[in-house]
Amino acid sequence: MIEETKGYTLSVDTYKKAKALKMKDPRYYIYASLRGSGMSVRDSWAIAFQGEGIGVWEKSFLENEMNKLEAKESVQKRIAEVQGKKAKNENADELTQEELIKATSKEEILRNLVIAQRKQKFGSPEWQKTTAMIADYSKIKQDEIDTENNVVHYYIPLSMPRCCEDCIIFKNGQATFQKKKK
Repeated sequence: MIEETKGYTLSVDTYKKAKALKMKDPRYYIYASLRGSGMSVRDSWAIAFQGEGIGVWEKSFLENEMNKLEAKESVQKRIAEVQGKKAKNENADELTQEELIKATSKEEILRNLVIAQRKQKFGSPEWQKTTAMIADYSKIKQDEIDTENNVVHYYIPLSMPRCCEDCIIFKNGQATFQKKKK
C-alpha cells in the first residue's frame, strides 16, 4: 500500500519508520536520510520540502527553521542510523554492560580474529600469529563446551529406607559405622 505526502508517493513502511522515530512528518525522515548520506542542510531541505520557503521566506527565518529541524532528536537519530553510528554514544568513553558482554564474548573475539586473518597475507608472521590465536580461542571454547556437558545427576530413591538395614549402602557394607569385613 502506498500513501502520498505533499508531492511524494511513499510506502507505508516509510511512514512506519518515521512514526517509530516519533517524527511528525515523513518529510523529516526524508530530510534526515539525505543529511545522513552526506548532503548539505540546504540541499536536504530543498529536496525533502520541495523548496518550501526558499526564496519566499526571509533568509534568517529559513535558517532558523532548518536549524530547528536539524536539532530535533528524531532527526539526529535517523542521521546517525544512516551513517552507521550510534546516536550520542558515538564518542563516549564508557561502555554499557551489553556492549561489554558482546565485545568480550568468545564468539565476538573469534569472529574479529578470523576477519583480521582474512586481511593478512597468507603465510606471513602476522597471519601465523593470528592463526595460532584462533586455534587457542577455539580450544578454550571447546573446553568450555566439554565442561558444560559433564553434568552429574544424583538420583533419590522413590521409597526411603526406614532403618539402616533397609539401606542399600548398609546392605553393600559401605556404611561408615559398619565394621569392615576381612
